[in-house]
This record gives sequence, structure tokens and C-alpha cells, in this order.
Amino acid sequence: MESITSLKKLLEILPTCKGQDYFEIAQHLSIPEVDLTPYAFWSQETYTRNCVSRTSKYELLLLCWEEGQETPVHCHNGEECWVYLAEGKLREKRYVEVDEDLEKIADVQMTQSRLSYMNDALGYHSLHNLNKGRSISLHLYVGPIDECSVYITEKDEFVFKELDYYSKNGEKLSHK
Repeated sequence: MESITSLKKLLEILPTCKGQDYFEIAQHLSIPEVDLTPYAFWSQETYTRNCVSRTSKYELLLLCWEEGQETPVHCHNGEECWVYLAEGKLREKRYVEVDEDLEKIADVQMTQSRLSYMNDALGYHSLHNLNKGRSISLHLYVGPIDECSVYITEKDEFVFKELDYYSKNGEKLSHK
């Protein structure tokens, strides 16, 4: 498969995919940041989840990170996820549950054009923006994720959380 060098091309290919196709596509992403700009919305309070495309089979999100922002440790509610770092620097930490405690098993720095894969069989993970400034990551979920378990450090336990979007199809949504 040749490289996918535009968001337009990716959005044309995704609806035709099944099974192993998603893995092949993720391996060949080379999308410039300029293609993602219409979907990039930012918040000073938290990283943003911006929906680029969603069907019953997949969900394509653009996550926008201000300096220092991070996700909590979380699962993927049974779905597969590929993370393509379009711009900046992220750190991914992976964990497994051992005797009801979380044990860190990996701590990897992602740099531009780096790809990561995650599913619940691999455990839990968190992402952290290490860039001196903003980072942008494109997330392809095979099976949309509407909720997941999130680790709350203060409670020392996982809680179920409904997920939402900051924007959808390039339009910022209203937020409380």
C-alpha cells in the first residue's frame, strides 16, 4: 500500500475498510498538519476530542493538546485504537492491573509521524503532551467509543465515563 498523504484520501478509503485494512492504513499514514487544521479546536482547560468522521464501524478523532495536558489512565472499552502523532511530542504510559494495583509496563516518547496501537488486551494507557507548545494526534478507533473506564487517582479506582466531542465535522460544539 502506498502512503496516505492527505486527510481527503484517508476519508475516501476508511468507509471501504474491514478487518486488517485498518492496520494497513494506519501503517501508511503521512498526513500533513495543514490538512488537519480545519478540525483543530483547542481548550486551555483540557485536551480536546474533535470528531473528524464517525460511522458504525470506525471513529476518526483529532486530539488537540496544549502544553502539559494529558489524559487520565483509561481503557478503550473493547475497541482498537491507532494513534498517529501529526505534530509535537507525546508520551504514552502503559499499565496493567496486578493484584488490584496499576503497574506501569511501558513509558514511550512519541515523536512526529510516530504510530501507536492500543487495545484492552494490552492494558490501560495515558497520553501526555511533552511538547513546548501544542501537539496534534489523529486517533482511529475501530468501533466508536462512547464511554470507557478512567482511573481516578484520588479515589484509587476506575470509574465509568461518558465521552463527548469538543467539535464535530469542523464545527465547535457548545460546552457548559
